[in-house]
Amino acid sequence: MPKTLTENFVEQFKLCKVDASETVGIIAELGQKEDYVAAAVAAARQLGASALVLHASSLSNPNLPPYEADGREVPALLAAAGECDIVIDVTVGGLIHSDVRTRITGNGKRMLFVAEPNDVLERLAGNVELREQVEAGGDKLRNGSTLHVTSAAGTDLTADISGENLPITHQWGYVDEPGRWDHWPSGFVACFPNDRTAEGRIVLQPGDALIPWQRYVRDTVTIEVEKGFIQEIKGDGADAHVLRDYFEAWNDSEVWALSHMGWGLLERARWSAFDVYDPRSLYGQELRSTAGNFMWSTGSNRFANRETPAHLDVPMRNCTVEIDGVAVVRDGKLVSE
Repeated sequence: MPKTLTENFVEQFKLCKVDASETVGIIAELGQKEDYVAAAVAAARQLGASALVLHASSLSNPNLPPYEADGREVPALLAAAGECDIVIDVTVGGLIHSDVRTRITGNGKRMLFVAEPNDVLERLAGNVELREQVEAGGDKLRNGSTLHVTSAAGTDLTADISGENLPITHQWGYVDEPGRWDHWPSGFVACFPNDRTAEGRIVLQPGDALIPWQRYVRDTVTIEVEKGFIQEIKGDGADAHVLRDYFEAWNDSEVWALSHMGWGLLERARWSAFDVYDPRSLYGQELRSTAGNFMWSTGSNRFANRETPAHLDVPMRNCTVEIDGVAVVRDGKLVSE
């Protein structure tokens, strides 16, 4: 029998090592996702922990401009979150790329973002084995110099990933260490290549995904990349036009930059999620994490001092991902050790 949302939060909090000595802070937006707030509070109490709910009037970024940041609530939010041991983010859009997240985790607090429907949270819950896979992928990136992505459709993209300080994102779906952020559920590894080093061509095919638009690509789109920035978007169908319109609407050169890129490791994730579920109920993490995908993103990159609310994640199928000539993904399938 499927678990209730509260039961799943209890299991997740156990993975996150929540105990009776701790205070769980829940950041939410007024009137949004109240069932998640209630479940998080109930789960904390079942484990003997205390719970503090921090409601803001609005923290999520819109998907289209015009956009003006309103940070009036942030100082009070940070002050309250600083008194908590672990912070649960159940805002609609998430605080993934915000200064709020950076400052909370920078103070040593654990932080977990939760957005997917309850059955997705249960089906894709993380575990120790997944963590080991993700960490192994991070080691490969850390020890590499060049990331090379190709596909039969014509993708041919390289990026410089050299340097011991390469920023790497490890996501296995829970937070049990000080200063760690993660997204429940998750199962992928990615890096922020050295800025302005991505070069080549990305060819999107029908069935690839566009997040947060939560839909599949319908037409072939060719994207030319030079010095880490998208220079041209070509295609005869609607998708090329829509992508150009989206980037141009911001009137901001930063939105054209490539950000992080990596691959999915979660075998239980299914690419069909956007058709099986109501896409409006999904955050898209299942497609980000699907084993053997290649995912790249645009816009925000705090390691390059690039902050913009314009951000797309683009998981792709049937790619080959190589690090210094050694494949970690071949034709959309994970390569066994």
